Amino acid sequence: MSSDVAIRVQNLTKSYRLFDSPRDQIKHWLFPPLQRCLGRVQKEYGRELVALDDVSMEIKKGETVGIIGQNGSGKSTLLQAVSGTLTPTRGTVEVQGRVAALLELGAGFHPNFTGRENVYLNGSLLGLTKNEIDERLDDILWFADIGCYIDQPVRTYSSGMQVRLAFAVMAHVHADILLIDEALAVGDAYFVQKCMRFLKSFMERGTVLFVSHDTAAVLSLCQTAMLLDRGRAVCVGNAKTVCDRYLECLHHPGHDPSFGPRDIAWSAESPQCHSSVDRTQKALRQAEIVDVKLHDSDGRRVQAVSKRGPLTLTVRCQTWIRLESPIIGFSLRNRLGQVILGQNTFTGGGEMNSPIEAGKTFAAVFEFILPVLQEGDYTISVALAEGTQQHHVQHHVTHDAAAFRSFPTEVCFGFVAAEMISAGIHREC
Repeated sequence: MSSDVAIRVQNLTKSYRLFDSPRDQIKHWLFPPLQRCLGRVQKEYGRELVALDDVSMEIKKGETVGIIGQNGSGKSTLLQAVSGTLTPTRGTVEVQGRVAALLELGAGFHPNFTGRENVYLNGSLLGLTKNEIDERLDDILWFADIGCYIDQPVRTYSSGMQVRLAFAVMAHVHADILLIDEALAVGDAYFVQKCMRFLKSFMERGTVLFVSHDTAAVLSLCQTAMLLDRGRAVCVGNAKTVCDRYLECLHHPGHDPSFGPRDIAWSAESPQCHSSVDRTQKALRQAEIVDVKLHDSDGRRVQAVSKRGPLTLTVRCQTWIRLESPIIGFSLRNRLGQVILGQNTFTGGGEMNSPIEAGKTFAAVFEFILPVLQEGDYTISVALAEGTQQHHVQHHVTHDAAAFRSFPTEVCFGFVAAEMISAGIHREC
């Protein structure tokens, strides 16, 4: 393996045998060897479950790669194989550098040991000596920030406290590669921000393999991503493209995300997404978005903005069925795919919820004040659904339906500039 590669996975397959009862499991271990000795046909007991199916990828040093997919798609199994805690059925995994992994909740902890004792246990599992842990203990305890609970048994910890302690140890191992599996899902907002700051700092020198259902986190941290479905790598490449495909699969549960060949090559430059599936989906739609326009108060199409001002978004649609309660919505995203603002006709107080007859065209018009945006590229995605805010059927989603660039004429420290009522320094008496 070349010196610039941190992780290489080739044709990785992991399968398990499931049994209906403990009796079948005993038969599986006893009878087939006897049947082979007697020259008889071997009887199969149980059934095979393939958790990973011929997955390959190569991650260079310094890259941050996201792994996304629905529950049971094989994400955690892939991380366990890379970390070395799981032996592949077939294929190879090569890793260069010290690995620190934050996998399932409580992994590496003994429930009857105190938090302090588990710091030494977990640290030793990650390759630290006792002296190294002694030197870093104060920093680990500060990062975890669980107070006097550090001397209580881990079995008394909440899930959030366990993640705090595990992440704190991992953050001070000085690893070359971090493997993180849904670690930020149970943390509070303040701790998540602390973790994100650490990860972004680590990304300047190390390699990260990040598993999450949170596409915003993947887009914020990763340039490259892989979509797993039923153990197969069905889309790899640019993180935004992969996340959009994942969200499309969620919106259309019957849609098969396996739109490319099964022997997909790992490539950030050429994501494996093919238009043939889009054409098939178009043929199956019962209602669709036909046109999207973003224009200013003078009716001109918006391509660049520099200040706060009114904008109008017009979304034209067509339906081939009667829509009892149509909903049209939009979201404004930055270049990382993070949602800046959004609205829909259900919550917007309009009259778009009245029925639309089959064969009709209709439109939603959103008029809003655009805040001052941080400099960069922005896109608008629109969606057509039917139902209520909580329960609805998604008919059509159009990603990047409109795009523009922001050149702010005033300072914008965050995603948007706040509309200040007043700001000043007051001298106290």
